[in-house]
Amino acid sequence: MKVIVIGGSGHVGTYLVPRLVRQGAEVVSVSRGQREPYTPDRAWGEVEHVSIDRTEEEKSGVFGRKIAAMKPDVVIDMINFRLESAQQIVEALRGQVSHYLYTSSVWGHGMSTVLPAEENQSRHPFAEYGIQKTAIEEYLQEALIKDGFPSTSVLPGHITGPGWACINPCGNFDPQVFGRIARGEEIAIPHFGRETVHHVHADDVAQVFQQAITHRKQAVGESFHAVSPQALSLAGFADAMYRWFGRTPNVRFLPWQEWCVVTRDEETIRTTYGHLMHSNVYSIEKGEKLIGYRPRYSSLQAVCECV
Repeated sequence: MKVIVIGGSGHVGTYLVPRLVRQGAEVVSVSRGQREPYTPDRAWGEVEHVSIDRTEEEKSGVFGRKIAAMKPDVVIDMINFRLESAQQIVEALRGQVSHYLYTSSVWGHGMSTVLPAEENQSRHPFAEYGIQKTAIEEYLQEALIKDGFPSTSVLPGHITGPGWACINPCGNFDPQVFGRIARGEEIAIPHFGRETVHHVHADDVAQVFQQAITHRKQAVGESFHAVSPQALSLAGFADAMYRWFGRTPNVRFLPWQEWCVVTRDEETIRTTYGHLMHSNVYSIEKGEKLIGYRPRYSSLQAVCECV
């Protein structure tokens, strides 16, 4: 089985590509530029690396055709963010592959009305990222119904693991928050810390893709959350991190406007606002039942390995 992973050198690809190699697949990693994986693995020595700038190739309408020309059985698309990109690659792969796996996002849910949110419940995306991701999922469903195009969508939560910054108990990527926690210093959290974040270790995201390929019959036409078994409230997250560092929790809760004044950095404020607004909790029941998804990491375990 020949598998092409578009964006194979990224966070999830670091774990996914070696998983596929060990499963016996012939793997091609497509990326804009070759770089070392976040975590070393001997399996990368058996991988073919192909350099393609997707943005540039899509402008001339040839990206999808270049992927199809490599004659894959399965295509895993990690970096598809626009409906136009999905349309181009689906047109090129229609009738050519047995399985196309698309990386969507839990942000496609927007603000869920029922928690934990299930994959097929009504969605209310409000951020452009989530709107585009959901539009692509809907397009893939239409392609399945009209033409039998075999796709599966995977919806990761806050991807976490060694080598990159993860969401902290303030709902943003500022690594200094963990530093202050480690020293036992005070951190400020907006509101009462009851909003939630739902992390997932990158290897568990990779597991969902691998299981969907393994259980293709059950996976085609479906979408699956790739998250840890439980979300964390910001307050609970902070408490657990202080204790992990052997410190007494030292948290101050501030009204939103006061928190913004204390924080000052506009990008950090925007990031926190987005996470507070989504504040969802996601179910993995369907993935457990249909494709045998068994996450190895809790949210806290994934964060601690990252930190």
